[in-house]
Amino acid sequence: MTSIATYGSGLLALLGLLALATLGTFGMIAAVVLAVGLTMLIVLGTDRLGTLAMIAAMVCAPINDVRPSQSVSFVTFSDLFFAAGFALLVPTMLQRKAKVPMGFAIAGSLILVLTVVASLLNEAPLISLNYGFRLVAAVVVLPLLFLWWRPSIKMIDALAWSFVAGTAISLAAGMVMGPNPNGRYMGLTTHTNFFALGALMAFAMLIHLWSRYQSGWMRLLVLAGGAMSLASALLSGSRASLLAMVMLAVLYPLVERSAMSAYLVVSAALLGIASLNWLLSIAGDSSALARLQGDSTASYSDLAREKAFATGVEEFLAKPLQGNGFDITALDAHNVYLQVAVGIGIFGALAFVMLLWNFIIPLFRPGPLRRLGYVPLAYAAVALITNSLWDRFVWAGLALAILAAVYSEETDPVTTADSPDATPAPARERDPAFPVRDPRRLATTHPSEFM
Repeated sequence: MTSIATYGSGLLALLGLLALATLGTFGMIAAVVLAVGLTMLIVLGTDRLGTLAMIAAMVCAPINDVRPSQSVSFVTFSDLFFAAGFALLVPTMLQRKAKVPMGFAIAGSLILVLTVVASLLNEAPLISLNYGFRLVAAVVVLPLLFLWWRPSIKMIDALAWSFVAGTAISLAAGMVMGPNPNGRYMGLTTHTNFFALGALMAFAMLIHLWSRYQSGWMRLLVLAGGAMSLASALLSGSRASLLAMVMLAVLYPLVERSAMSAYLVVSAALLGIASLNWLLSIAGDSSALARLQGDSTASYSDLAREKAFATGVEEFLAKPLQGNGFDITALDAHNVYLQVAVGIGIFGALAFVMLLWNFIIPLFRPGPLRRLGYVPLAYAAVALITNSLWDRFVWAGLALAILAAVYSEETDPVTTADSPDATPAPARERDPAFPVRDPRRLATTHPSEFM
């Protein structure tokens, strides 16, 4: 009876796919995608396929100009893979208890409530809710889902590498396509500044990955990724992301209290100063280095940002407590903190700062993932002069970083049998409450002992 039901279900699925394929080109593509997806689901299962979808989402995150449809332009492939991945991981997530930092829970709840209140008081509440929930989805929901999933440390490393790979793909495509008419590169992103900001997120993740390996080959790969991120920032012309990378390089020896790192940073700085003219000639007149020296495009950007900031301050002062809600001009201030204050008021801005602090604080505490805290630290700095508020290529990195808050110094709390890379936790091996069975005895142990 079971085999009949199985074959019957398969036949119905096949007929459905054939019917879908008759609807034209789009139907044929959808039928092929569904057929491949169903096959992979049967072969791999929900957990492994969901994990692969999450890896694909991280690869696509910094490639935000490649989108499934122009009619729904705010939806990226990263969004679709995240949705599919979490949907497939629901059975795994239901077996786990979400561990959410108290500060994140309080700040996230405040942002949600204040977004709803500000939107309902807006002249166009539906439009405001539409934009406001993009903020909630990126800032609150995505990190919360990562905390609920709580992948193993090895999987977190794989997700970080996936993001770096996506940034490398964007750079390679940008080099093939060439610069914009203004001489700046944008890769596979919607803006030159987003190209650089994705590279900044990758650069910060590589600091974590550097600490995860002792092998010379792996560290060479990390250094290559760092050079790729630096090249992306230079070619994009984004001064903010380049300066944020320099900030991370300067802060690293101070936070890690490493004399060797300080020596290397100083040496690299002296080498960079000595070869500045050569770097300028290689990077071009529209590079971040050239724009730091000041040119017509840099001056225009500075004036535009000053005007946008002044307009944002006026809007904030008009409704400092309740906020103005969100609309198509929600990102015009070019300052993330001011944009949040304009949208949901001063208390919303304070809640946003509190939320960011909960992402950063693991950096200053012991733990195997604490260096992921460099990712939100970089964003917190560059947020002063960017309008990237709810972009997934930012919050995918920050959602990964929040996992550092739930990992202890010595153990991997998700070393369960349902994790493909699960390994016995060190604390469990030392704990007499969990004795390790002698493998020689297992062969002669009666099955009733395991009941």
